[in-house]
Amino acid sequence: MINKQWTISELRERTGYSQAQFAKEIMHVSPKTLWLYEQDSSNLPDDLIKKYMYLFNVTYEEIFFGPKYEKIVLIRKEIEKRIEMLKNIELVEQSS
Repeated sequence: MINKQWTISELRERTGYSQAQFAKEIMHVSPKTLWLYEQDSSNLPDDLIKKYMYLFNVTYEEIFFGPKYEKIVLIRKEIEKRIEMLKNIELVEQSS
């Protein structure tokens, strides 16, 4: 199963808010601070985690904590596995 966690940038993007607007008006941090957290949410403060959980109605486990690129790598690896499985299924169907 492909990872069902959301990065904090994915959550924000779902709202249509710009990074600057979301940072200032909702999270009450500077746009630069939000940008840094969106690149790597490993050190996201508890108060901001709670805001994300409340605003987006997600659990702690549904938020991806870590460098944004790591999630991309995880998803790509999962898709590559599925591609191989699909190839094997197609081979079996062709030989039938």
